[in-house]
Parts: sequence; C-alpha cells; structure tokens
Amino acid sequence: MSKIRIKNRDELLQAHAGYASMKLCLGALEAALQSSDPAHLVRRSVRLRGSVLSVNDIYGKSVKLDIDSFSSIYVVGAGKATASMAGSLCTILGRRISGGAITVPYGAQVKTKGLQITEASHPLPDHNGVAGTQKIIRILKSTERNDLVFVLLSGGGSALLPLPAKGLSLSTKRTVTKLLLAAGASIGEINTVRKHLSAVKGGRLLNYVAKGCRVVSLVLSDVVGDDLGAIASGPTVPDPSTFKDAIAVMKKYKVTKVTQASRYLNLGATGGAKETPKPGDSIFETVSNMLIGNNYTACKGAIEFFKRHRVKTTYLGSEFNCRATTLGKRLADAVASCSRLAVSSALVMGGESTVNLASRKAKKVGIGGRNQEAILSCAVRMKARGNVTVACMGTDGVDGNSDAAGGIVTPRSIQLFAEKGINVKQFLARHDSYNALARANSLIFTGQTGTNVNDIAVLCYLP
Repeated sequence: MSKIRIKNRDELLQAHAGYASMKLCLGALEAALQSSDPAHLVRRSVRLRGSVLSVNDIYGKSVKLDIDSFSSIYVVGAGKATASMAGSLCTILGRRISGGAITVPYGAQVKTKGLQITEASHPLPDHNGVAGTQKIIRILKSTERNDLVFVLLSGGGSALLPLPAKGLSLSTKRTVTKLLLAAGASIGEINTVRKHLSAVKGGRLLNYVAKGCRVVSLVLSDVVGDDLGAIASGPTVPDPSTFKDAIAVMKKYKVTKVTQASRYLNLGATGGAKETPKPGDSIFETVSNMLIGNNYTACKGAIEFFKRHRVKTTYLGSEFNCRATTLGKRLADAVASCSRLAVSSALVMGGESTVNLASRKAKKVGIGGRNQEAILSCAVRMKARGNVTVACMGTDGVDGNSDAAGGIVTPRSIQLFAEKGINVKQFLARHDSYNALARANSLIFTGQTGTNVNDIAVLCYLP
C-alpha cells in the first residue's frame, strides 16, 4: 500500500503545538488516503490463478473469466486514479495485454508501459482530452468478438473524456461545464448534461466496441451514493436520464444562453439526435461494471486509525452533499457536542459539498475550494476551547482553484485570526478561504494523490 503523506505535516504540528488532536487528525487523513490507494484496490479486487481471472467488487459481486479464451486483452480508461489502476492491472496481466490507451491529468505519475498515455486538463476539458478519447476509440474499434477490454474509470473521467457529440465544439462543452460548476450544480446534474453533449458518456463508449466483446469496467467512485452512471459520466453504464432532463438542469442554473448546447439538447429532445443507451439495451449484455472503492473505503481507514489510538469514533456516513458553509456549521455544532463529553472522541464523515459562486456578494472571487470554505465556515462559529481539531480534505489533493487539499481549524487557528485582525466573515463572503487559512497556518497540502473518492471530514476532541 502506498505511503501518501500530508506534505506540510511537520509545519502544521509546529504551528499548532500542544494540540494532540491535530496529530491524530492528520494521521487519520493519511490513513484514509492510503486505504483508498487505487493500485492497492485493484490488487485486492483482481486475482489471477493460472488462466482464471476473478474480479470482485466491494459489495461481493464476482466475475470469473478464462483469459486463455480471449484473443486479445486491451486496457483503456480515464480519471485521476487511472494511472495507478492501470499500473497495477498491467502488473497482474503482464504480457497478456495487447495494448491500450488511458487519459490522466497533467502531472500524474505514470509508470505503465505498453499503453498510450495522454495527459489532459481537469476539471475543464482541453484538446488533449479530446485527442486522448480518440485514441481510446481507435483501440475499441480494433476489438473483435473474442476480445476482453478493461475500462478503468475514476473521478475526473468526465473532463478527461470530453469528445463532444457530432456538431458540438469543445469550447461549448467547456463553457457549459464552467457555468454549471460556478452555479453550484451537483456532480449528478453536471453529468446529466455532459452525457447528452458527449460522444462517449452515458454508455456511449460501448458503441465503439465489437459486438460480443467482453467488457469489464473497474470503477473507483467519487460520487455521493456511488451511482455508477455518474462516475466519469458512466461511459459503460446504462443512462436513464434524457435530453429533457439535461434541458431542465440548464434551465435550473440559467445556462440556456449557450446557444449551440441548447440547440443540440432541444434537437435531441425532439428525436433529432440519438439518445444515450438505456437499461435493458443489448449493448450491455457482455458488460460488467465493478465498483472497487468508494468514499467509505477512505473513511474506514480513518476510523480504524482513530480506534487504534483508543479514540471513541463515530462514522456519520459518506452522504454529505450540502453547501460548504452548511457543512461548516454542522462541524461547529459537532465540536460543541463533543466538548461536553468526558472521553476522547472522533467523528468521521465523507461526501462532497458545493460552493455557489453565483451567490457571491463580492465582485472578485478569491482562492479556495469547498473543503477550505467548510473549514472557514466552521471557524466562524467554533468556540476556541479545548483540545479539538477539525479537518476537511479532498482525497485527490486538489481543492477548488487552489493548490491545497483542504484545511484544518484548532483553537490556535481562531487565536491567530484574532491576533492578525482577520475578518473571517469577509473572507468567507468572497470565497477567499485559502488566503484566510494561510494566515493562520491552517492549510493542508498533499499534492496530487493519485486517487479520488470524494472528500473526507474528521473531528477529534481530547478531554
């Protein structure tokens, strides 16, 4: 298992000296990252014994394949964790792999040989992403009935598979994605739109695979609720959403002025463009979509860490999907509740909050992300007392438009805000959480982690 670390761990411990709760929170976050290491998850899920390949998902679903029965084996995929997933799978299958193509974010560490590697932009797609998708399609078009294809999908796959539907431009898709992100649309809502503006999402990637070809998708979830159709916009999953659903999302967030996109969606809604393949379509008969890791995988690592250190731990689920400021309020309330206890206590929860930039009062938007904004919101309301630490972090190591993974708050953070005359509410109003937290030595840095299973929040209180 990889040893993913918080890069500024020592600096944080020094700046918040005396708070043992801080050390425990940082250790729990590192344990969460290590437990969701994609290479480890692939090794745990994919086993080869002789010629029998078994693939198991986190819910006990199992697929067994005789790999000697396949003429060729290919590997394709896209996402933040796909590089590590591919490396592990290629180690397991070795020379049996005939070729493949994957698209990963810029700066990803790729050690896999024998595959075409394309680096592209996330969260907003670029032309490299289009080129990478075209490479994947060329591989899939070369398949035959007796072949096996592994599709490796993880968070970030939507932006890294950006090939537009015929007649649409990449700039149109970029504009729509940017506007929906800024308006605070959920990942599910964004993906509903992206599926219907795409040549590969919403099950459409299978249109390029030979009939009868066996397809196994290994999926690492970055979506609250683990909807396989939402992860990377479900390129190998049936899509129950429709063009009309996509139009409704566009109207909800007032993005209808993107003329080319609106025109295409309206065309599809009236039968002028082909819908995404739906549940029951024969195209899915030889497809197995296997979920090999999710947010609970990370949370479980944090929970086990706290328990090893004899801290009473409560898991609050992996379904938080509220506004970041609302999450911060809830965390502050939790601090108040824990501080009334006489035992060492920890809370662990996961999910993904949102930030609505369209509602900002300030004309200029600052630097930060949903995890930092949640922490700053918590700091506004948290009483500076006791040995307590709260931390929020994106497991991919990137939070919003910043280079931080998230942030922490201790009573020392609140003391520093006061000493330096920082008006936390003003920073929060202009979504400038990064600069506020930086002044209180309260940012978390990991760099790209090579995984992505949503966000995790931890709280530790020591009496």
